Amino acid sequence: MAVEYITSRNMADLIYETIRLMNKPVSHHCMRVSYIMSKMLETKGTYEKYEIADFMVLALLHDIGAFKTDDVRKQLTYEAKKPLPHTVYGYLFLKYLSPLDEQSKIVLYHHTDYSKTKDMDYRYRFELEVLKVAEMADIWQRSLGVEFETSLISKYSGTRFDPNVCTLLEETNEKFDIFEKIRDHTYREEYRRSMDYILLSDDEKEKYLKMLMYCTGLKDEQSVSETVATMYVCRELGRQLKLSELDKNEVYYAALLHDIGMLALPTELLNAPRAFSDEEKNLIKTHVEIMEKTLENKLSAKIIAIAAAHHERFDGNGYPKALKASVMGKKEAILQISEHVVNSMESKPYRAAHTKEEIINDLNNGIISGKYEAIVADTFLKNYDEIMDKAKQRAETALVTHQKLLRNYNQVYTSLV
Repeated sequence: MAVEYITSRNMADLIYETIRLMNKPVSHHCMRVSYIMSKMLETKGTYEKYEIADFMVLALLHDIGAFKTDDVRKQLTYEAKKPLPHTVYGYLFLKYLSPLDEQSKIVLYHHTDYSKTKDMDYRYRFELEVLKVAEMADIWQRSLGVEFETSLISKYSGTRFDPNVCTLLEETNEKFDIFEKIRDHTYREEYRRSMDYILLSDDEKEKYLKMLMYCTGLKDEQSVSETVATMYVCRELGRQLKLSELDKNEVYYAALLHDIGMLALPTELLNAPRAFSDEEKNLIKTHVEIMEKTLENKLSAKIIAIAAAHHERFDGNGYPKALKASVMGKKEAILQISEHVVNSMESKPYRAAHTKEEIINDLNNGIISGKYEAIVADTFLKNYDEIMDKAKQRAETALVTHQKLLRNYNQVYTSLV
């Protein structure tokens, strides 16, 4: 389904922008590592351009686990002193939640010395060794600046790093002058040109979009379950309203990505066990505009418009634009009501969950006041139990892989200690 709404290149850009929302320095590091790896594979000369682009996406995501296991503001700690937690979580995250399941072991072992991985029987062992060198080269060149030389990496040839890959790094720098381009930021143009060759199937796009939704769980696990539930409440409500398949899909993807802007907000604020101040409320409200800006020119404009209206209300008392009924329709109403109901059903650090009776009263009052679109709200009320039961079943099924990831983390971690 996703093929109609996003191109392969825009999908790659959206992955980067999602990481950037969570932490800009980490996103810049991942882009540089992606660039270094791409130029090394290009120098190797045995890869098609689309194959290189695939590994560039992997490199963009190689530190994704750190957002769950570490304070990403302390990069040297989790990269140099305590790498195992983020490599294990990153491996499981990519294995279960992305199209990169076969390549995910690259992330698991990208901090493991070559002396321990050189005899590994693994299809992507060479690319694993390339990622190791690319990452460490970026960390060291950022620390040393113009004093960095590839010979510093070669000192560990045969122990920490693959000798052939150390030589490849030197050849790559001689050919492309990659570290000078990184220092003056001109590497970004070459990075963008290489990413133009990425080719994703429909299924891969679908998995990547869902993976970005699961990224919200790196900060707050409850947000994942709420988003998944909202997606399927939207789906069931759209079915009851006899929406076309195209319209149902647009609402589905809007629901999938509607809260991605939350990744830019401080975790300690979102989990604060108290009522928010007016200043904090205004900060939280910015997540809608952040989402809109992040998705702009990458995803279908219709989907973005639906997602951007999820906190608007038909009486004009929503945010961020105080839109009114005259500029919204059923698709916006479906997401608004679905998101509100799911959010109300869940307990928060600052309030208890609302009961079914309270939610129904709110919907009835919203119809009377004009807060909610009447046909959509009334359809929800008439079919409340059926919609919620089916949505719950589908949401639980969709969350199985995420829950499996969480269960397997300790098992994999213990096996590697």
